[in-house]
Amino acid sequence: MSIKVLKFGGTSVGSPEALRLAASIIREELPGGGVVVVSALSGTTDQILKAVSSAGSGDTNTALEILGSIEVRHRTAADALGVLKVVENAWAPLFDRLQSLLEGMGLLWETSPKAKDAALAIGETLSVNLLTALLQSVGLRAELKDAREVLRTDARHGRARPRPDLIRDACQSWNPLLAQGTCIVTQGFIGSCPDGATTTLGRGGSDTSATLIGEALGADEVQIWTDVDGVLTADPSLVPGARPIPVMSLREAAALSAFGAKVLHADSLAPVERGRFKLVVANTHRPRASRTEILFQVPERNAGIITSVAYKEGLVCVHFPPARDLDHVFQTASDLQDAGAVRYGLLNTPEGSLLAVRPEHADAADLLAQLAQSGLRVESGWSSVALVGEGLRQYPGGALALLATFEKETIGGILAGGAGISVAFLVPDERLRDLIPRLHQLCIET
Repeated sequence: MSIKVLKFGGTSVGSPEALRLAASIIREELPGGGVVVVSALSGTTDQILKAVSSAGSGDTNTALEILGSIEVRHRTAADALGVLKVVENAWAPLFDRLQSLLEGMGLLWETSPKAKDAALAIGETLSVNLLTALLQSVGLRAELKDAREVLRTDARHGRARPRPDLIRDACQSWNPLLAQGTCIVTQGFIGSCPDGATTTLGRGGSDTSATLIGEALGADEVQIWTDVDGVLTADPSLVPGARPIPVMSLREAAALSAFGAKVLHADSLAPVERGRFKLVVANTHRPRASRTEILFQVPERNAGIITSVAYKEGLVCVHFPPARDLDHVFQTASDLQDAGAVRYGLLNTPEGSLLAVRPEHADAADLLAQLAQSGLRVESGWSSVALVGEGLRQYPGGALALLATFEKETIGGILAGGAGISVAFLVPDERLRDLIPRLHQLCIET
């Protein structure tokens, strides 16, 4: 049985028009059934987080006002699509549940990670109900299945780690529906831990949900539908002439994600490597436009050819003196990751070690402040700029030859990827707007 999984992000379901486009894509791509993974409507997760924050600080009135605006937006969208009467009975307990959670947080003046995950899951569940009803209204055999039935994780609320072995076993219960040609619609971003409580995978978790389900079901293809024409050669906000990459290797995609490219979440690629299925990135708003196919087998590249220029700003560099052994450095890196920091580089030289991270959570920022107070040099305001391409494997010195471009730049460190297809430089944040277009022109346009 050939299986295809489609994932639609928040901007792909953010309005009635976008939802209609998504429905037409699903009808075309899944005529014989498959799986659709859906994010919350764009902005909903941020709104729920604001409501949770207000409630946790005792401002229940503001939290409930935000809840009211979320409900109005969803009801308006459902009405525009002609499915309000179909979804309102399913939505009523969800809005009641979110209200109860917010009122409880407001009474306690406290927000636990477990309660926050329970609140955030409601955003995905609202959108899944909406899209399922829309698909049924246009004649598709669609059925809602709760992702928490199959997407098993550990109990790290807010940053849960998936359990692929358990997910694989649980997903087998979906096979009879798929064999009947059913289109299963399910939530992204959320799962369940051993005690049955709701967990979330963190930002970008819907991509990971889709590839984990694809791996578990033995899918042939997973499609990520977003708001860009595939993976681009650079960030179009800095390089207007950036163009889609038609075909790239999984290693190139992993390197771009590791060094900050926004289209694919780094955690979503491990299931692709294990499952060896095709991963496609396409634009919901321009379904006939270019798309990127990411293949396990490496496409041929000419020596020295660079596929893309990626960057990530807002990095913090932690400097360790030579007296600190590597065990201490590795433990610090692990502690920061557990606290919610993403690691972008680790260098060790006779002069000491350098750890480059980006704090994505308040706990990580607090830990960095503690490291600074302990005497370590902690510097903010750095960015990584990475050159990525399979062609670098055939011409390893090619990227380093481009150092001449940086002759007048402040470089905080040079980071080489382990696969030999990437090299990155640490530069001050304020230099990105000039450097990225210059490198794109030098490495890709010429």
